[in-house]
Amino acid sequence: MVAKFSVRKSSFGDLRGVEQYVMSERIALQVLSTIIDFNAYLRSKGRSGTLSVNEGMRSRPRQSYLWNNRAALGVVVAPPFTSRHDEVLHGNAIDFGITMPDGSNRALYDDEFARLHQIVEGRGGTWPDWAKTAPEPWHHEYATRTEAVPPYPDARARLAAKPAASTTVPAKPAAPVKPPTPKVEADMLYVTSEKTKKQYAIGELTFTPVSSSRAITYSHAVPGETSLFQTLTSAQVSGLIQDCRDRRDSLGVAISAKFESAVKAALAEEDAA
Repeated sequence: MVAKFSVRKSSFGDLRGVEQYVMSERIALQVLSTIIDFNAYLRSKGRSGTLSVNEGMRSRPRQSYLWNNRAALGVVVAPPFTSRHDEVLHGNAIDFGITMPDGSNRALYDDEFARLHQIVEGRGGTWPDWAKTAPEPWHHEYATRTEAVPPYPDARARLAAKPAASTTVPAKPAAPVKPPTPKVEADMLYVTSEKTKKQYAIGELTFTPVSSSRAITYSHAVPGETSLFQTLTSAQVSGLIQDCRDRRDSLGVAISAKFESAVKAALAEEDAA
């Protein structure tokens, strides 16, 4: 199990009031610095609340529980121990939300997500491509790119300080488009090509063509689950496959002949569709 460093308490769902953690103090300070910068954006828009971590590290018992009960819970979740939230192997993933003054939790508005993505990138994090496709705009992974700015060394003290009482009534924001409902992120995408009907399991660094029989097994792994594979255009499928290969290359992960052969064959077939 990796070390644990606090990024404050969650206000989301069954994790309300539960301390959240990441794998290093550097990541923790960058997450807290993200919260500070984002809160400044909220105030500039006359909005209340504070950016908060819905979930950081995810315990292995919780991963197994969510996986085994995903149909009943209505959540999309990565197979146990494969998520970047995993407390043993990773612990660098963060799902963000906003904690309101009354303690309730809301998802970010579209303009807030756009600003959040910018702040996270500057602080060494990434909104991964699979999360853009899912879509899961609340999910970010830290220590995945070079930091543009260092974290605030006193980030914890800044957030612990009680804010001065406001003497002005904040302007009511324009009615936003209803934000997406947070779900448990899925680090593995299961897709069906609209034209070729080929099926693939595409992860952050893994790519696997899936046979029809195996696809049925995957889809029925949990009683009542019939929509594990989502249908995408050939262009979308090719983009996901190419992104997976590019990530391996950028991170210096060895690309085996088998992996490269599978990728080339899939891209050729999808491009010809």
